[in-house]
Amino acid sequence: MTDLKNKVLTNIKNGSLFSNGYIAIKNRIIKYVANHNIFYIFDKDRVRTKNYLNSIPLIDHNHIEAGNYFLDKRIEKGPHSIVYSLGILNDIRFDNYISRVYNCKVFMYDPTPVSIEFMKSQKNSNFYFFPFGVWTEQTVLTFYEPKYGGSSSLIDNSSGNDGKTFNAECYTINQLMQKNGHNHIDVFKADIEGAALPIIEQMIEQRIFPTEIVVEFERPRKDQSLIDDFFKRVDEVRKKLKYENYREFQIPRGHAKYYSIEFLFVKF
Repeated sequence: MTDLKNKVLTNIKNGSLFSNGYIAIKNRIIKYVANHNIFYIFDKDRVRTKNYLNSIPLIDHNHIEAGNYFLDKRIEKGPHSIVYSLGILNDIRFDNYISRVYNCKVFMYDPTPVSIEFMKSQKNSNFYFFPFGVWTEQTVLTFYEPKYGGSSSLIDNSSGNDGKTFNAECYTINQLMQKNGHNHIDVFKADIEGAALPIIEQMIEQRIFPTEIVVEFERPRKDQSLIDDFFKRVDEVRKKLKYENYREFQIPRGHAKYYSIEFLFVKF
């Protein structure tokens, strides 16, 4: 229930609880109940994900909670640090934390209408928000809005979408770095509903290695061949990052467990 409470409190703090209205609150409750952890034992794919997570060490005393994510205390961060934050919606706890504690500039990307409207009210001088999507090529892509609230996705999950779509301009990480005049990234956070895995794969191929990577890999639903491929690809990413001297840690979820895998990768 903590995640639901935090989202309600965030809406209250941002003055958007009542503007979001009854339907938004109802959708949050439906989504919360449908994804409750108590039901995972009846879903073989959630059980498989749980078993997979057993091989990944949990975050520990060397890590610090940064909003709704974690960072490594051993890695120095400050005003010089470059932070990329992909996937905002209307939850900027991570971005606020890293901006406040380390005085970092945060380059934020989210093409969703909710996020674009929300960011209009944010006055933090360390925030650099861009209404672009991030993908493996420069293109215009169709995003699907979820039926019960949350972040829009590139994945057409017909049973979970409400039929609403929008198109957004997308760029690669390399292109965004060039636009911003950056030759490295210190902290890279990606919570982008199914797009993070191919983006990380491309970053590895292009040898873009942020010092800290906070990422959520969303597992496909139902299609067994896609699920098998997902775990193989995650294994390959872990193997390649380990070769580049990254250590991996699992960020535990409080709610809706075992639909995705959240990592903190730290380069030493």
